[in-house]
Amino acid sequence: MRKRTVFSLALAAIMTLSACSTATGTEANAPEGHAYVQHKGSLDVSVLRTSHYDFPAYETPEELAEDRPVVAAGVIGGWQQGPILDSGTGVLDYRIILRMRVTEPLKGVKGRSSIPRGLVFIELSQGAVLSDPAVPADQWKPHKSVEDFEKALPAGTKILAFPRERPPHEQAVVDPGARLPAGARLMSVPPQGLILEDPQLALQRPDESTALVGGLEELNAGGAEWLKHRTVQELASHLRGQGFGE
Repeated sequence: MRKRTVFSLALAAIMTLSACSTATGTEANAPEGHAYVQHKGSLDVSVLRTSHYDFPAYETPEELAEDRPVVAAGVIGGWQQGPILDSGTGVLDYRIILRMRVTEPLKGVKGRSSIPRGLVFIELSQGAVLSDPAVPADQWKPHKSVEDFEKALPAGTKILAFPRERPPHEQAVVDPGARLPAGARLMSVPPQGLILEDPQLALQRPDESTALVGGLEELNAGGAEWLKHRTVQELASHLRGQGFGE
Protein backbone atom coordinates (compact mmCIF):
# COMPACT_ATOMS: atom_id res chain seq x y z
CA MET A 1 0.00 0.00 0.00
CA ARG A 2 1.30 3.41 -0.93
CA LYS A 3 2.11 5.50 2.12
CA ARG A 4 0.67 9.00 2.14
CA THR A 5 1.13 11.66 4.78
CA VAL A 6 -0.29 15.10 5.37
CA PHE A 7 2.11 17.92 4.56
CA SER A 8 1.25 21.37 5.88
CA LEU A 9 2.67 24.61 4.49
CA ALA A 10 3.55 27.51 6.78
CA LEU A 11 3.39 30.29 4.23
CA ALA A 12 3.79 34.01 4.69
CA ALA A 13 1.16 34.49 1.99
CA ILE A 14 -1.38 32.63 4.09
CA MET A 15 -0.55 34.79 7.06
CA THR A 16 -1.33 37.94 5.09
CA LEU A 17 -4.98 36.99 5.50
CA SER A 18 -4.55 37.69 9.21
CA ALA A 19 -3.28 41.24 8.79
CA CYS A 20 -5.42 43.67 10.73
CA SER A 21 -4.95 46.64 12.99
CA THR A 22 -6.76 48.05 15.97
CA ALA A 23 -7.98 51.60 16.16
CA THR A 24 -4.83 52.54 18.06
CA GLY A 25 -2.53 50.76 15.62
CA THR A 26 -0.76 48.93 18.46
CA GLU A 27 -0.02 45.24 18.29
CA ALA A 28 -0.79 42.69 20.95
CA ASN A 29 -1.32 38.99 21.26
CA ALA A 30 -4.86 37.69 21.38
CA PRO A 31 -6.14 37.89 24.96
CA GLU A 32 -6.37 34.85 27.16
CA GLY A 33 -9.50 32.75 26.61
CA HIS A 34 -12.60 33.97 28.37
CA ALA A 35 -15.11 31.76 30.13
CA TYR A 36 -16.70 30.25 27.07
CA VAL A 37 -17.57 26.69 26.15
CA GLN A 38 -18.30 26.07 22.50
CA HIS A 39 -21.02 23.44 22.37
CA LYS A 40 -20.87 20.83 19.66
CA GLY A 41 -23.07 21.70 16.72
CA SER A 42 -23.46 20.59 13.13
CA LEU A 43 -20.79 22.81 11.56
CA ASP A 44 -17.16 21.70 11.29
CA VAL A 45 -14.98 24.81 11.32
CA SER A 46 -11.79 22.74 11.55
CA VAL A 47 -11.50 22.93 7.74
CA LEU A 48 -10.91 26.67 8.10
CA ARG A 49 -8.38 26.56 10.91
CA THR A 50 -5.24 25.75 8.98
CA SER A 51 -2.96 28.30 10.68
CA HIS A 52 -2.31 29.79 14.10
CA TYR A 53 -2.51 33.58 14.13
CA ASP A 54 -0.72 36.11 16.30
CA PHE A 55 -2.79 39.24 15.85
CA PRO A 56 -4.19 42.31 17.60
CA ALA A 57 -7.70 41.23 18.49
CA TYR A 58 -10.68 43.54 18.31
CA GLU A 59 -12.61 43.67 21.58
CA THR A 60 -16.00 44.29 19.97
CA PRO A 61 -17.63 43.55 16.59
CA GLU A 62 -18.18 47.26 15.99
CA GLU A 63 -14.44 47.97 16.38
CA LEU A 64 -13.72 45.46 13.64
CA ALA A 65 -16.57 46.82 11.49
CA GLU A 66 -15.18 50.35 11.82
CA ASP A 67 -11.80 49.18 10.52
CA ARG A 68 -13.06 47.22 7.51
CA PRO A 69 -14.35 48.52 4.18
CA VAL A 70 -17.06 45.85 3.84
CA VAL A 71 -19.40 44.31 6.42
CA ALA A 72 -22.27 42.06 5.44
CA ALA A 73 -24.55 39.32 6.68
CA GLY A 74 -25.72 36.57 4.38
CA VAL A 75 -25.53 32.86 3.69
CA ILE A 76 -22.93 30.55 2.25
CA GLY A 77 -23.81 30.11 -1.40
CA GLY A 78 -21.27 27.35 -1.99
CA TRP A 79 -17.58 26.60 -2.39
CA GLN A 80 -15.27 26.48 -5.39
CA GLN A 81 -11.65 25.85 -6.19
CA GLY A 82 -9.51 28.93 -5.67
CA PRO A 83 -6.14 29.86 -7.10
CA ILE A 84 -3.29 27.37 -6.95
CA LEU A 85 -0.03 29.14 -6.20
CA ASP A 86 3.67 28.36 -6.45
CA SER A 87 4.83 28.31 -2.82
CA GLY A 88 8.51 28.18 -3.75
CA THR A 89 8.94 24.91 -1.85
CA GLY A 90 7.97 22.54 -4.65
CA VAL A 91 4.60 21.92 -3.00
CA LEU A 92 1.70 23.96 -4.35
CA ASP A 93 -0.34 26.31 -2.18
CA TYR A 94 -4.05 25.61 -2.71
CA ARG A 95 -6.77 28.15 -1.96
CA ILE A 96 -10.51 27.60 -1.56
CA ILE A 97 -13.23 30.17 -2.30
CA LEU A 98 -16.26 30.68 -0.07
CA ARG A 99 -19.13 32.15 -2.06
CA MET A 100 -21.26 34.34 0.17
CA ARG A 101 -24.66 35.65 -0.89
CA VAL A 102 -25.35 38.93 0.89
CA THR A 103 -28.79 39.25 2.46
CA GLU A 104 -28.11 42.25 4.70
CA PRO A 105 -25.51 44.80 3.57
CA LEU A 106 -24.10 46.73 6.50
CA LYS A 107 -21.15 48.62 5.06
CA GLY A 108 -19.49 49.08 1.67
CA VAL A 109 -21.59 46.58 -0.29
CA LYS A 110 -23.98 48.66 -2.40
CA GLY A 111 -22.39 50.07 -5.51
CA ARG A 112 -19.17 48.09 -5.06
CA SER A 113 -18.25 46.58 -8.42
CA SER A 114 -16.21 43.79 -6.79
CA ILE A 115 -19.44 42.42 -5.25
CA PRO A 116 -21.60 41.80 -8.34
CA ARG A 117 -25.22 40.85 -7.66
CA GLY A 118 -24.50 40.72 -3.93
CA LEU A 119 -21.98 37.88 -4.22
CA VAL A 120 -18.77 37.97 -2.18
CA PHE A 121 -15.90 35.62 -3.03
CA ILE A 122 -13.71 35.05 0.03
CA GLU A 123 -10.34 33.39 -0.50
CA LEU A 124 -9.16 31.04 2.26
CA SER A 125 -6.40 28.52 2.67
CA GLN A 126 -7.35 25.02 1.55
CA GLY A 127 -4.92 23.63 4.09
CA ALA A 128 -2.46 20.80 3.97
CA VAL A 129 -1.66 18.55 1.03
CA LEU A 130 -1.25 14.78 0.95
CA SER A 131 2.25 13.65 0.15
CA ASP A 132 2.58 10.92 -2.44
CA PRO A 133 6.10 9.58 -3.06
CA ALA A 134 4.99 8.15 -6.40
CA VAL A 135 4.60 11.59 -8.00
CA PRO A 136 6.50 14.92 -7.90
CA ALA A 137 5.65 17.24 -5.01
CA ASP A 138 3.94 19.75 -7.30
CA GLN A 139 1.36 17.06 -8.09
CA TRP A 140 0.34 16.45 -4.48
CA LYS A 141 -3.31 17.20 -3.87
CA PRO A 142 -5.09 18.96 -0.97
CA HIS A 143 -6.07 16.86 2.02
CA LYS A 144 -9.48 18.59 2.00
CA SER A 145 -11.40 18.81 -1.26
CA VAL A 146 -14.04 21.33 -2.29
CA GLU A 147 -16.61 18.65 -1.44
CA ASP A 148 -15.17 18.37 2.10
CA PHE A 149 -15.72 22.10 2.63
CA GLU A 150 -19.25 21.82 1.25
CA LYS A 151 -20.02 19.05 3.73
CA ALA A 152 -18.37 20.79 6.71
CA LEU A 153 -19.97 24.21 6.09
CA PRO A 154 -22.91 23.67 3.75
CA ALA A 155 -24.71 26.11 1.52
CA GLY A 156 -27.39 28.02 3.36
CA THR A 157 -25.31 28.45 6.52
CA LYS A 158 -25.84 31.95 7.92
CA ILE A 159 -22.68 34.02 8.04
CA LEU A 160 -21.44 37.51 8.84
CA ALA A 161 -18.20 38.61 7.21
CA PHE A 162 -15.77 41.54 7.38
CA PRO A 163 -13.92 41.27 4.04
CA ARG A 164 -11.83 43.51 1.83
CA GLU A 165 -10.47 43.12 -1.68
CA ARG A 166 -7.23 41.18 -1.49
CA PRO A 167 -4.14 42.56 -3.26
CA PRO A 168 -2.62 40.63 -6.19
CA HIS A 169 -1.00 37.37 -5.20
CA GLU A 170 2.65 37.68 -4.26
CA GLN A 171 3.29 34.14 -5.52
CA ALA A 172 3.11 32.97 -9.12
CA VAL A 173 -0.34 31.68 -10.03
CA VAL A 174 -0.11 28.14 -11.39
CA ASP A 175 -3.86 27.84 -11.89
CA PRO A 176 -6.40 30.65 -11.31
CA GLY A 177 -9.08 28.20 -10.19
CA ALA A 178 -12.79 28.51 -10.92
CA ARG A 179 -13.74 31.63 -12.85
CA LEU A 180 -15.40 34.54 -11.05
CA PRO A 181 -18.26 36.61 -12.48
CA ALA A 182 -17.31 39.72 -14.44
CA GLY A 183 -16.06 42.45 -12.13
CA ALA A 184 -15.85 40.25 -9.04
CA ARG A 185 -12.66 40.25 -7.00
CA LEU A 186 -11.30 37.87 -4.43
CA MET A 187 -11.68 39.04 -0.85
CA SER A 188 -9.70 38.31 2.30
CA VAL A 189 -10.83 38.39 5.92
CA PRO A 190 -8.91 38.91 9.20
CA PRO A 191 -8.84 36.13 11.84
CA GLN A 192 -12.04 37.42 13.49
CA GLY A 193 -13.67 38.22 10.17
CA LEU A 194 -15.88 35.14 9.65
CA ILE A 195 -18.77 34.49 12.03
CA LEU A 196 -21.07 31.54 11.35
CA GLU A 197 -24.39 30.51 12.87
CA ASP A 198 -24.60 26.83 13.71
CA PRO A 199 -28.15 25.67 12.86
CA GLN A 200 -28.07 22.88 15.43
CA LEU A 201 -26.97 25.24 18.20
CA ALA A 202 -29.61 27.73 17.08
CA LEU A 203 -32.26 25.08 17.77
CA GLN A 204 -30.77 23.83 21.03
CA ARG A 205 -29.10 26.92 22.48
CA PRO A 206 -28.22 25.30 25.82
CA ASP A 207 -28.47 27.83 28.65
CA GLU A 208 -29.41 30.44 26.01
CA SER A 209 -25.78 30.51 24.90
CA THR A 210 -24.79 31.85 21.51
CA ALA A 211 -25.31 29.82 18.35
CA LEU A 212 -22.46 31.74 16.71
CA VAL A 213 -19.03 30.21 16.10
CA GLY A 214 -15.85 31.82 14.86
CA GLY A 215 -14.53 30.65 11.52
CA LEU A 216 -10.76 31.20 11.58
CA GLU A 217 -10.53 31.85 15.34
CA GLU A 218 -12.62 31.10 18.42
CA LEU A 219 -15.51 33.51 18.80
CA ASN A 220 -14.21 34.86 22.11
CA ALA A 221 -10.73 35.71 20.79
CA GLY A 222 -11.48 39.40 21.37
CA GLY A 223 -13.39 39.06 24.62
CA ALA A 224 -16.82 38.62 26.11
CA GLU A 225 -18.50 41.27 23.93
CA TRP A 226 -18.43 38.84 21.02
CA LEU A 227 -20.52 36.33 22.98
CA LYS A 228 -23.53 38.57 23.63
CA HIS A 229 -25.27 37.92 20.31
CA ARG A 230 -26.97 34.58 19.81
CA THR A 231 -27.60 34.64 16.06
CA VAL A 232 -26.29 36.33 12.93
CA GLN A 233 -29.46 38.40 12.81
CA GLU A 234 -28.91 39.61 16.38
CA LEU A 235 -25.30 40.53 15.61
CA ALA A 236 -26.32 42.32 12.40
CA SER A 237 -29.04 44.21 14.30
CA HIS A 238 -26.48 45.19 16.94
CA LEU A 239 -24.17 46.59 14.26
CA ARG A 240 -27.06 48.51 12.73
CA GLY A 241 -27.69 49.99 16.14
CA GLN A 242 -24.07 51.12 16.19
CA GLY A 243 -24.56 53.09 12.99
CA PHE A 244 -23.66 50.51 10.35
CA GLY A 245 -26.25 50.07 7.63
CA GLU A 246 -26.95 50.74 3.97
